[in-house]
Amino acid sequence: MRVACSILIVVMGFVTISANLYVRFHYAASMPRSPQPESGRVYPIPAQYGGTVYINKVELDRRSFVEDVLTSIFGISMALYFCMGMSIGWWKASPPHDTSQSSSRPKF
Repeated sequence: MRVACSILIVVMGFVTISANLYVRFHYAASMPRSPQPESGRVYPIPAQYGGTVYINKVELDRRSFVEDVLTSIFGISMALYFCMGMSIGWWKASPPHDTSQSSSRPKF
């Protein structure tokens, strides 16, 4: 169960980061720098490399989904994973070390 949850969280993180990077760099590289009402690209967003690019409603919805929804789902999943792991006992404290016998240095 622990391994499956860990793999799921890692995959979700990879997908979220990849999608965020793809949308940011793709939009900065391929979207117009001036509004184009004929194609519906009238929504200004900041570009990755500075300046502003213009996107249409579908592209704006895609960007919002990736940045808001996917990131929120990943954050909530991480919190649930941590809480579940703490309640089940996946991360127990290590046993105390007995330093009296293992240390050859004199104690002052």
